[in-house]
Amino acid sequence: MSQKTIVLLHGLFGSRRILWHEYFRGVKELYLRAGFRVIVPKVPPVSNIEIQAQSLEKQLIHETTPLHFVAHSMGGIYARYYITHLDGYKKVQSLTTLASPHRGSPAADYISQNFFFARLLDGLNALTAEHMATFNKQTPDMPDIYYRSYTASRPLEEIPWVTAKIARIVQAAEGANDTQVSVASALWGEHVRTLHADHFEIIGLDAWLNPFTKRVAFKHLPLDQEIGNWIDATFVNHTTS
Repeated sequence: MSQKTIVLLHGLFGSRRILWHEYFRGVKELYLRAGFRVIVPKVPPVSNIEIQAQSLEKQLIHETTPLHFVAHSMGGIYARYYITHLDGYKKVQSLTTLASPHRGSPAADYISQNFFFARLLDGLNALTAEHMATFNKQTPDMPDIYYRSYTASRPLEEIPWVTAKIARIVQAAEGANDTQVSVASALWGEHVRTLHADHFEIIGLDAWLNPFTKRVAFKHLPLDQEIGNWIDATFVNHTTS
């Protein structure tokens, strides 16, 4: 019997690490201790969806055991492309997305329309509402794959000041959000639940930075444990010959 394999997929501007911290803080170690095999690919952080998915394909080309994707933000989008268009459905059993902008984000719309430098960021432009509407038409879910989503939101008074402007833009356009992605956009497949967290707390990054007011911090590792428990309970170990 081989170990179940979890693949952690980072989002836009991400990598295996953000500065001196892991992108998924402490998550790889948590899953290793739980007996999982863990892969943490590194895809081009600001490239378009197709290029990111092609990079993922190359890194998973020798994988022969079923894979379980846990994807944050844009990671869930290039994961879907890989599954549908690059024969990833032959290897992947489940995709769990964490605040992925499946229907685009008003944040991407605003930045792409108002900042010249954004024209150079293919990954950002790929997450506009118009582009994602086209993407969804061209990228149907594949049968026999478990698609699950966690959404996230905090009220505006609990949003870090550094992301408050974007959160207000998303709120005005689509309602409850996590500062980058609305609850409505992050829904895909089975909606597990809405987390009381901002977009970055989900991966263990707390950008609150307010010495005068405290908020109850979101603990991300219990969430990852919950996902691991679901994978372990839902799927039978792959048997190798």
